[in-house]
Amino acid sequence: MKMLITKNGVFFGPVASVPILLFSGFFVTFSAIPSYLQWVPYISYIRYGFEGAMLSIYGYGRAKLKCSEAYCHFKNPATFLEELDMDQGRYWVDVVALAGFFFLLRIVAFLVLKLKLKLDK
Repeated sequence: MKMLITKNGVFFGPVASVPILLFSGFFVTFSAIPSYLQWVPYISYIRYGFEGAMLSIYGYGRAKLKCSEAYCHFKNPATFLEELDMDQGRYWVDVVALAGFFFLLRIVAFLVLKLKLKLDK
């Protein structure tokens, strides 16, 4: 089967990774994404990891950050989350989504390897 040739992974990997990384919330916030593409961040596992990390660091009523300057825009951690459109995020949703991606990708990898072994016989 031509689709399972290892050389195809060299080209397919970056092509599949760019949209996942682009729509993760690190480069483009959710509010800046056009309405016809707002479904893409929901299939980005990087988004859930990034959002979970930001919520665990800056969420849950964290105390104000120390700043030696006269004006610090991000002194309040909630402001930082608002700038990233993560102020309404839920940590447990991110954990469940990452676990779901983990198991889904394992199952898909198993099925692809099983198919490859079957075709090689």
